[in-house]
Amino acid sequence: MLDIGITLRRYRDKYNYTQQYVADIIGISRVAYRKWENNEVDFAMSQLIKIAELYEVPIHEIIIQSVFKKNKIISLQQK
Repeated sequence: MLDIGITLRRYRDKYNYTQQYVADIIGISRVAYRKWENNEVDFAMSQLIKIAELYEVPIHEIIIQSVFKKNKIISLQQK
């Protein structure tokens, strides 16, 4: 599973959006979106595309930021 929750939360905070607002745009419940931010569930690529469109960033940017954060955390834990 991609560790994307932190990245989603960071974008949402940057734009001062609520979980409910983002969930409505994507077409899911607020509870489901909360689970995304907490990395409790996987999501469809079509939903990630909607997120990228909402924040006007390429989808690969969200993925790269998420992978980088995960690798950085793993690296720090190994020290």
